[in-house]
Amino acid sequence: MTHLTSPVPVGPLRIESQFCLDQSFTLLESGDGTAVLACDVLDRHTNRHGNAHGGLIATLLDTAMGMATRASGTVDNLGTASLTINYLRPARGRITAHARVRRSGRSLAFCEAEVLDADDRLLATASAVFAVAPHGASPPA
Repeated sequence: MTHLTSPVPVGPLRIESQFCLDQSFTLLESGDGTAVLACDVLDRHTNRHGNAHGGLIATLLDTAMGMATRASGTVDNLGTASLTINYLRPARGRITAHARVRRSGRSLAFCEAEVLDADDRLLATASAVFAVAPHGASPPA
């Protein structure tokens, strides 16, 4: 029986969602419950004001926190149960999401993340709760 407190060796993480790949998300770093993802805001990602659409930022944050949860080595299957985002300023150019797991248990993982621009200005913050299942278990319903 695998306990969630014991990391299980896994291969290198990679972005697997075709939706995220279509947005040109790049995984820059991952490990020990953290992940850093980047995206270059393109014209197709913008709202009518020329800024990154909130949905793009939400997806980047959600994906980064999910990757951080997987990078903890304790879970592989997960689903977003709750996602809260605070948009602080408009985003343009290259944006980077920095995510970390704050706590992970048998069925839930709690995460935080932030999005920074190329000048390290804080653009958005987020918190999320993920329903998690250990390696080899069925995905959460």
